[in-house]
Amino acid sequence: MLIYPSVRDHGVSLCERAGYDVAVRDDSGRPPALATPNNDAVGLVDATDPRPIAVEPLTEANVGPDGLIPRFVDAVREGRDCLFVVPSTEAMGTTLTQMVATVLGEPTCLAADGPDGRQFYNGPDRVPLSDGTYACARAPADDLQWREVKVDQGRPRLELGVGTEVVAVLKHVDSLADAGRHAFQHAYRRADNGQFEVTAGGDVVERFPGPTAMRRGGYPPVPMPLVPEHLFPEDAAHSRWAVCQPDGGTDVLTADGLSAWA
Repeated sequence: MLIYPSVRDHGVSLCERAGYDVAVRDDSGRPPALATPNNDAVGLVDATDPRPIAVEPLTEANVGPDGLIPRFVDAVREGRDCLFVVPSTEAMGTTLTQMVATVLGEPTCLAADGPDGRQFYNGPDRVPLSDGTYACARAPADDLQWREVKVDQGRPRLELGVGTEVVAVLKHVDSLADAGRHAFQHAYRRADNGQFEVTAGGDVVERFPGPTAMRRGGYPPVPMPLVPEHLFPEDAAHSRWAVCQPDGGTDVLTADGLSAWA
């Protein structure tokens, strides 16, 4: 993962200033820095409740929901606060900070939550189907939107749409755990010869040498929606995050607003 050292180091410096011991790590599967509070530490989210902190530097490429939310979920599951640090580019610094706050603020990790149901952010994972294939769609990947639709007094159904067109319907969000092949017009699989085969109605309609070619050919994989109750532990605190940038001094933005830390 690309990391700007100056971005990571700003987060490290803030933690040390607030009374934390910080270990910088090179393990790509873990936070680049972990901060452990000393006896006199000042908490990141709650000054009176200092918790371990995962320092997560971001780039312009991973500041979206599919980059932010999995990192935040990992921190929550480990009992840590999460300090995101964004680059201080002249044109983008403040914008990136606000993007983080928009994704993680109310409604937490949701694109929208209104009377007609929730709209979900797209995640990095694919949607597996009950026959061992994966869902794909004949539509631009960025246009695919998962949303709930209230139909009666029961649970809202889950729809995958492209604008006003509905391209897949599931009974509810929990149906994602065992989605039937019948719910999607198109699916794909990797054949024995290594080709990616796109199917519709049981027939192969296109073959591609790899996933990149499949996307370019107009059949992107359907992204798994980021459903909060599928991600966070039950009764998890969704406000244990903050975001800062190197040219912001000691200021951090939390769910309660902008303030100086320690």
